[in-house]
Amino acid sequence: MAIERISLRALITGLLLAVILITIAHTVVAKLQFRRAALDYRIQNLSRVIEVAALEIMRQTRGHAIVLGSSLQQRLSLRDDAPLLTPLTEPFTKGFVEARHLDLVQLRVYDPQLRLLGAGRQHDIPALPATLLTQAKERQGAERFKALGGLWLAPQGPLYSILVPVGGLHLDGYLEVVLNPLFNLRNVHEMIHMPFGIHDSGGEELIHPAGIIEDDPRYVTVDYELRDVDDALVLRLVAYEDIDLLYSDMHRTQVVTTISFFSLTVVLLILALWLLNRYLFQPVHIMINEMEHSLHDANNTLLIRHGIKEVHLVAAAFNTMAAQVREIIHELHRISALDGLTGIANRRAFNQALEREWLRAVRRRTTLSLLLIDIDYFKQYNDSYGHQAGDECLKDIANAINLEVQRPTDMVARYGGEEFVVLLPETDAAGAGSVAARLQQTVATLAIPHQASGISDSISMSIGICTMNPGKDNHSEQLIAGADTALYRAKAGGRNRVEFARAGDLPPLATPQTAD
Repeated sequence: MAIERISLRALITGLLLAVILITIAHTVVAKLQFRRAALDYRIQNLSRVIEVAALEIMRQTRGHAIVLGSSLQQRLSLRDDAPLLTPLTEPFTKGFVEARHLDLVQLRVYDPQLRLLGAGRQHDIPALPATLLTQAKERQGAERFKALGGLWLAPQGPLYSILVPVGGLHLDGYLEVVLNPLFNLRNVHEMIHMPFGIHDSGGEELIHPAGIIEDDPRYVTVDYELRDVDDALVLRLVAYEDIDLLYSDMHRTQVVTTISFFSLTVVLLILALWLLNRYLFQPVHIMINEMEHSLHDANNTLLIRHGIKEVHLVAAAFNTMAAQVREIIHELHRISALDGLTGIANRRAFNQALEREWLRAVRRRTTLSLLLIDIDYFKQYNDSYGHQAGDECLKDIANAINLEVQRPTDMVARYGGEEFVVLLPETDAAGAGSVAARLQQTVATLAIPHQASGISDSISMSIGICTMNPGKDNHSEQLIAGADTALYRAKAGGRNRVEFARAGDLPPLATPQTAD
């Protein structure tokens, strides 16, 4: 047969030449056919980037507005005849630190039935959109105490309103913070690092990107639509992508990919012409040995230095699988150190951190402080509001404490039930007391309703503090015991207070027993 007269070298060389020719043809065709597809895909991705950036900006704007509203509502009194004009106009006449990130347009106050009581300054702003009014009126229970807001379109242009409840646990009304969203949305440019502009619903350009000439053929526009509470178009956020730069990157990628493919093909051809025993069976044998070795060494990475393509593929697949197993093990170790409900460190992780920081404090001769925190009347909270609300309460308090304790060396953990613990290395009693006071204030600011509490209308905490100078004459268990005794004294003294461990609160060290 004719095939018997063809050598393996000639066959592989011919196949390589065919592959090279096909690759060249494929590259040319792909460059023509997929150029537009790549551009469309790029535009879709950039549109998603703009969407994420815009939503993040609006989320931050909402947060700043809520902070401003919460600050202002402390100066408002809707239960008596106190004038409303002064606290509503001060942000415009004097300026508020809380408003530095906002373009404040108007402040308006409503009664609980959302009837307008007063406005901050004379400004021709239409009434709140009917959709937002309906949403606010239809809310029931605890939902009425949450801020509500949305984007809407006024004759003056797009506006953003946030309704902040006034009155704490007793709803006295609402404070509406009206903002100009363009002030904040212009910061999208800093997040996407592209020329960026904004158009209104009619197509008129409100913000023009720097350095962009209108109808410049070098740029293609990528836009995202912002809609109001009635799902009507309010703003179009437009970014400009440099097509020449994109096509240049595509061309460079194609060239690099093609050269790499050609090089790999030539190498494989040369290797295939060698003896199969040397470049097939031996690499397989080496690979098997490496696999067996990796079973005993989790950090071992399989590396095949030479062999045919199939051997490399098997090795790469095994490497991928081994890497995934290592990632899973690492994730399991991480999860095992977290509390399943609150997401902060659990007691096991705390115990390990305490021993670690204790030894470090012994070496450095520094102080170590511990805060043991207990939520007051939490059992009554669960009985009144249900265990699901209790879980949400624990998560909110854990998140608030974790955000307040900011030093990298500090640690916040759930100690058990409604108890939390804060470990403060290199912190004296005064510093620990300052942290405890901030934590109590932070939780009080959350204003989580607790009608069943014996001391407050909202969730409160009792805190026991113990500060020690670790050494060979004491032990970390004494630190916990001291904080626990101080916590017991805080609870016995009326709760919602902070107590410090005293000298007599520390239990003596256990002495080893000797045989008679």
